Amino acid sequence: MKKTKRVSVSPCLRGLWAVSIAAMLWCGLAPRVDAQTNGIETDPIRCWWKTDRGAIRIGERFTIALTCGVIDTPEVKVAPTMTQLDPGALQVPPFEVVGGKRGPDLVNGARRYFQYEYSVRLIGEGFFGQDVNVPPLMVTYNIQSTVGQGSQGRDQTYVLPAMPMRIVSLVPREANDIRDGSPETFSAIDARRFRATSAFTAAAVVFAFAGVLVIVAGVRVFGRVRQREPRATTLAPSALLAGATRALRQVKAQVVREGWTTPLARRASAALRIAAALALDRRVAQELANGAPSERDGQIAMSSGLIRRRRLLVSASTTPSFIGRQLGNGHRGAADRQMLERLQVSLDTFTTVAYGRNGELERTTLDAALDAGTAAVRRLRIRRILPRTGWRKEQWASS
Repeated sequence: MKKTKRVSVSPCLRGLWAVSIAAMLWCGLAPRVDAQTNGIETDPIRCWWKTDRGAIRIGERFTIALTCGVIDTPEVKVAPTMTQLDPGALQVPPFEVVGGKRGPDLVNGARRYFQYEYSVRLIGEGFFGQDVNVPPLMVTYNIQSTVGQGSQGRDQTYVLPAMPMRIVSLVPREANDIRDGSPETFSAIDARRFRATSAFTAAAVVFAFAGVLVIVAGVRVFGRVRQREPRATTLAPSALLAGATRALRQVKAQVVREGWTTPLARRASAALRIAAALALDRRVAQELANGAPSERDGQIAMSSGLIRRRRLLVSASTTPSFIGRQLGNGHRGAADRQMLERLQVSLDTFTTVAYGRNGELERTTLDAALDAGTAAVRRLRIRRILPRTGWRKEQWASS
């Protein structure tokens, strides 16, 4: 059996051997760690320029678009410093940034793209016919990780290369003035002036015509308002009969409470005279009550209109003797004669009591006359409401 011979190794060789093994392991494991971060080790940010034209003139405004794409995943985010890209803070000498705006962000896969549009111009006299570079742009950014407790890397810088712009000469080399002359000629100026004058004249004529129409319309409306006479407001026969019936019911209610009095007898006779005039196709006086005047003897207050209600004082001059003469001519039917006879008797009773020298207020007689008169007025109202063949059109006038 052979004996194994041990070889002694010095401590220095042992340390060098350990360092070599660690370096080999690190070189082999580092790509795996980077692979787990979705390739964050390569191009965490990409930017590029773009212009709307390849050649410009001195003082001419053109647009430069700066587009950048950054890594943006739930685990890793690249955060550029946006304030240095703001149109008010960006400096690209010898060009001057006049204005700009930021467009909406777009997301495509693991990258988020943002874009700035800058309005730029070049002012100077020594750049004619030359290529002038938009200077390189340095974008500061850092990498933020949300894995574990989260971390933020150090600030790094991405350099966007310069972009050349061709400057076109405006004038020949011998010219001593680089300002553009006006392209307008005298004939073009005269034509524009003629069109402007014609348009102004036409507008003035149209406005004058419209003003005349407004004045004429205003004069006519104002004249109608001043010259228009107030239209007489009258009540229809059915409304007058309804008012007479209402007045008789009010008289009966007061008689029940207070008994018969001379004013109540006169009010009943006034209502019966109105009903008799309507039955005989006679005129009924209707007076518009301006303000709120009180009823005079022989008048009954009635109202018209639903929204703008007006108060009318209605009266009639029918007498029992006139009703008797109309009954004697023989031109009334049986129904009309019966109704008129009731109105005549009731009206004669109240007229005698209200205006006679020796009028006595007999409750029984007056109650019977009031009931008979009320029934006759109600019957007349029903006949006026219901249609009847051959009913001739009635004319009502107001005084």
